[in-house]
Amino acid sequence: MALTNERRRSSGTLFRALAGVLTVVVGIAVVSCSSPTKSSSNDPNGAGAATTAVDAGAGPTSITKTFRTIEVAKGFDKASNIVSRPMRNQLWVTLRTGAVRVIEIETAWSLELGQTQRNGFRSYPNPIFDLSGDISTEGERGLLGITFSTDARTLFLSYVNKKGEFIVASWIVTDPVPPPVTVPPTTTPSPSPTPTDPGAPPTSSTTSTTRATTTTIPATTTTQTIPVLPDPIVDPASKRVLLTIPREGTTNYSGQLTLGRDGYLYIGVGDSPNGSADKTAQNPESLLGKILRIDPSGEKASSTDPYAIPPSNPFAKSGGSPQIWTIGAQNPLRFSFDRANGNMWVADAGHSQFGEIDYLPAAKGGGAGDNLGWPFKEGKEAGPSSSGTPSSLVAPIAVSPTTSRDCPIIGGFVYRGSVTELQSVYIYGDFCSGTVKGLLQRKGVVLDDKAIGPQAGTKSLVAFAEDNQGELYLVTASGSVQRLVAA
Repeated sequence: MALTNERRRSSGTLFRALAGVLTVVVGIAVVSCSSPTKSSSNDPNGAGAATTAVDAGAGPTSITKTFRTIEVAKGFDKASNIVSRPMRNQLWVTLRTGAVRVIEIETAWSLELGQTQRNGFRSYPNPIFDLSGDISTEGERGLLGITFSTDARTLFLSYVNKKGEFIVASWIVTDPVPPPVTVPPTTTPSPSPTPTDPGAPPTSSTTSTTRATTTTIPATTTTQTIPVLPDPIVDPASKRVLLTIPREGTTNYSGQLTLGRDGYLYIGVGDSPNGSADKTAQNPESLLGKILRIDPSGEKASSTDPYAIPPSNPFAKSGGSPQIWTIGAQNPLRFSFDRANGNMWVADAGHSQFGEIDYLPAAKGGGAGDNLGWPFKEGKEAGPSSSGTPSSLVAPIAVSPTTSRDCPIIGGFVYRGSVTELQSVYIYGDFCSGTVKGLLQRKGVVLDDKAIGPQAGTKSLVAFAEDNQGELYLVTASGSVQRLVAA
């Protein structure tokens, strides 16, 4: 439903441009280096106040392992986001210009190890979908966010159209061959296999052939090949516009899309150009400076609305725009949910001094009705409009200056992959330095927060993705897709 009435009309927001930085990342806050940097306090509502130590309980107190990266694909110039398509062994990459491209993960399932083994990656040569005719790329506009429904049959995209409006829409995706319900059995051993792996044994092996890949495996193992699926098809005629938000300016759109464990669609919307003075992010009638939550499932939508409002939304019945989930965000550029427990992690790129990471436990509502503080607070310091600051603001679990080498924060995921030592560590980074970092916390207490190895390159890190097995990938603005592996 296009938001055209006074209750849902909003205006755009304007970022401070970082001198010399080309705007190649959609929605990434590029901020001024002229503002003085403060040290941020630990108190959520004031600077310098003492805090009481909290017992974090038993467990590791430091991060003892690091990552390195392996490039799995390249050539995605002006990449703006990346997501794993559920159950399909595919990574979908959005380009700021409007194209959507796909990387196929060629995998085999090892019954002995109980994990997926990745044999290779194949980039589809042409875009799977292209919206370039509908998109404005002025400033930091463009194709912003991407996610899928849980069954992978609905694609959600967010972008800025030629009018400067922020759009969230969906399309139907079909596969010529449906995915397997279970891992297929191995084929009968071939008497004369032709190894595709130079290191594979020349004899006594089992070969399983798929559409595009032949994988040869020693006969003594129980590894089974997961078939490579034909190219998916996005139906342009199935387009359904979910939200249209008029706005001003050419920067600070956010546009992050994430599907929650509840099946609802979460949408990040940046604050307006005058948000620090107008307190737009604090206005429950405005959709700007918020994280929204809607139910896009067709069976629950009405004849007039292309989506439904989840009944547990804070303003579902009254008091504000019913789509709102979390208020007080400046630019919620990236956010994700811990696949193990549903805890929400929000990386807000910030305004002119601090970006922040907000930890919103599922046990406390997972962000429902939470106030992230902008513009009363910036990080843990007083914000540009600090008068009348309420006492119920969420204190960031971590902050990062946006006026030095590190800016802005690029949020990732709580790691749930195969590297045991990094389990439960929140992986994130920043655009300016390209450093990948890890944050270890327990009961909301930060135990360790540091760089953990890989460098994506300066002014480069755009987004992280989590695949079906909990392994992580990153994409850079120059178009390199890299997998994080143990160093």
